[in-house]
Amino acid sequence: MAQQHLLTIADQRAVTPRLHWLTLHAPALARSVRAGQYLLVRCTPPGSYDPLLRRPLFVAAVEEALGQIGLLYAPEGNGGLAWLARGHDGDMVDTLGPFGHAFTLDRRTRNLLLVGQGAGLPALMLLAQQATTQKCAVTLVVGAGDEAMLPPPFLLPGEVEYESVIGSQIADFRLQGKQPASQSAIYNLQSAIQWADQICAALPDEQIPMLRDAVRAAKYRWERGFASVLREGPLVCGVGACGVCVVETRRGPRMLCSDGPVFDMRDVGRE
Repeated sequence: MAQQHLLTIADQRAVTPRLHWLTLHAPALARSVRAGQYLLVRCTPPGSYDPLLRRPLFVAAVEEALGQIGLLYAPEGNGGLAWLARGHDGDMVDTLGPFGHAFTLDRRTRNLLLVGQGAGLPALMLLAQQATTQKCAVTLVVGAGDEAMLPPPFLLPGEVEYESVIGSQIADFRLQGKQPASQSAIYNLQSAIQWADQICAALPDEQIPMLRDAVRAAKYRWERGFASVLREGPLVCGVGACGVCVVETRRGPRMLCSDGPVFDMRDVGRE
C-alpha cells in the first residue's frame, strides 16, 4: 500500500542552469528509503489536476540526523516540475512512496563503480553516499548532453571520485576505441570495470548493451549480482496496476515501476 507523505520544503536552489536541488523535511523517508527507490510527486497547486499524473523523482541524498532527503531534477517546460521549482521554504509537497526495487550493495564490496546518465542518475548519488559510509572506494562516471545537466561535485561526498563526459554515450568509448574530447575516466571504462568489485548503473535502454559488452570484455565470466542497472521508462502508478511500464527481461515480462526499476544486468538484453 503506497504511503502518502506531505513534506515541507526545507530548501530549494538552482545548482546549475538546468538542475534544481530540493531538500524536504521527511524523517520517515530519511530512515527507510534506499538508493534506486523513487517518489511520485504531485506537481500542481491544491485543487488543480493539471498535470494529472505525478512526476517520478529518485531520492538523491539522505540526512537521517536532520530528517531530510534531497531530490535533484530538471524543471523544464511550463508545467509539472517547473511548477515544483517555484516552491519556497515552508511550502508543502504531496508525495507517494517510496516505490521500486532498489540497488543492493554487497557487504563484500570494497571498490564500487557507478555509471550514470539520464533520469536515474540521482539514485546513484544516494548509492555513492551510502557506499562511502560502508568504507567503499567509489568512482562515479557521469555522462550528459551538456554541462548544465551534470550534478555539481559538492552534492557528493568528498571521498567519491567523480568523472564526467559531455555529449556522448557514456558506455561507448572504450568498446569502440573512441577517445572523448575531454580527458575522462570514460576512456578507461574497462580498466575501471576490472578494478570494481561491483558495478551499478543508471542508463537509457539503448546504452545498456554497450555497457554489458564492456563488462564482458573486461570480465569474461561475471556472476549474477556483480552488475545491476536502473532502467529508464514510464513510472506512473508505482504498483504495477496500470500496466504501461511492462519491460522484457530474460526472466519474462516485468513491471518497471514495481519489479524494477533496478535489475540484474544479466537479465537485461542479450546474454
